[in-house]
Amino acid sequence: MSSSVPNASKIFKIDVGGDMIGLAGVERAFLEVLKLGLKGDQASKKLLEIVGRTNYIPKSAERQYEWALYLAYRNYIADPSTVKKAMEFDQSLVC
Repeated sequence: MSSSVPNASKIFKIDVGGDMIGLAGVERAFLEVLKLGLKGDQASKKLLEIVGRTNYIPKSAERQYEWALYLAYRNYIADPSTVKKAMEFDQSLVC
């Protein structure tokens, strides 16, 4: 298994209010929140903050993004390899 740091430009797809949205830096955000030991509301707010640094998140949809990121984070910490594979966006398909 590689010990390399996750690439912030890797795109992950997250279900935000029923729409699949591609976001950069998601895995890095997960790892940072995990390292900080944050849980619940603190974790969800930190995830939104970190992912918002490299992605446009509409002000009107912040709560949806925050919840979606938190759900994905909980799944990620439960089983990182399965969730990571399911969330990865195949950038080679983009022209």
